[in-house]
Amino acid sequence: MYAERLKTISGLLFIMTVLFSTVPVFAQSEESTVTRIKNIRYAPMPPAPFDKDSGCDRTLDLYIPEEPSGKKWPVLVFIHGGGFAGGDKGGNATLCEKIARSGIAVVSVNYRLYLKYHKNAGAGAGANMGKGLPADGRFHPELQKAIGIAADDATLALQWLKDHAAHYSMDAQKLMVSGGSAGAMTALYVAYVKPALPLKISGVIDFWGGLEDAAVIKKDAPPVLVYHGSADQTIHVAYAAALQQRMKETGNRLSEFHIMEGKGHAAYRVIETEKSGEVVSFIKRIVDTAAMPGRTKSRRR
Repeated sequence: MYAERLKTISGLLFIMTVLFSTVPVFAQSEESTVTRIKNIRYAPMPPAPFDKDSGCDRTLDLYIPEEPSGKKWPVLVFIHGGGFAGGDKGGNATLCEKIARSGIAVVSVNYRLYLKYHKNAGAGAGANMGKGLPADGRFHPELQKAIGIAADDATLALQWLKDHAAHYSMDAQKLMVSGGSAGAMTALYVAYVKPALPLKISGVIDFWGGLEDAAVIKKDAPPVLVYHGSADQTIHVAYAAALQQRMKETGNRLSEFHIMEGKGHAAYRVIETEKSGEVVSFIKRIVDTAAMPGRTKSRRR
C-alpha cells in the first residue's frame, strides 16, 4: 500500500513539474522580440522644398519580429498623421512595436508633407471635414493635392516592399495598410482610389480618417477596420458612417466599425492600451483569408 501511494505521489509530482516548467515557454511564445531598423530609404530624396526636411524624406522604419526558421511575417504598412503638415514615422513607435510583437512586421513610412510648405487656411482636415461630409462632395483642391502626393510616396514604399520583403522575412502577399488621421486618409486613398498598385492590399485599418467620397469603393474591395471617436471635431464621425454604408452597399461584411463614444481625434492611447488585440486579430484573420473564395462572407459586430 505504501509503495503504491508513493508511486502515485511521484507521478503527480512529475506531472506538476512538467506543467509548471512549460508555462514560461508558452508565455514567451505569446510575443516576439522585435528588431527596429530606422531610416531605410525607399525612394530617392524628394526635390525642393522637401529635400532639406527629414520629416518629408522618403524613408521608412521597420519593426521585424524575431524570426523563427523559415517564417515569413504578414505586413502592415503604417502611415502617420499630422494634417499633411507635420508628424513623423517615429511618432507611433509604441503602437508599431506592440503590433510587431504579435507577429506582424510593421513598415512605418515618412512622406512629403505638402501642406507644410503650401499653407492654406481652407485646406486643412478640420476646415474640410470637421463638420461632416462636404456639401458638394469635394475637398479643397490643395487638400486633394496633399493626399495625392502622400499616396504617391506610399505607393513607392509598396514598391520597395515588393522588392525587399524577402530579405527581411516579410510576406508581401499578406499586406495591409493603415494610418491615423491624414495617414488614414492616405491609406484609404491608396487602397480604394489609387490605380495600378505594385502589391495587392488585403485590408485597411483606418484610425479616425476618411475618404472624400466613399462611393469610389468598388465591389470586392479590401475590407476596412475603422476606429473613430464620436466627438471627433477634426474629422467628423460621419466619415466612418459613410465607409460603413458603402461597405454595406457593396456586400463587404468582413469590415468592422468601432465608434468610440465620447472620444475625440487621435485617440492613440486608447488603441494602444485597449484595442491593439482587436487590431492584431483583424489583421491576421484578413490576411489569412484574403486569397480564399468568398472573402466578403459575413463578419459583424
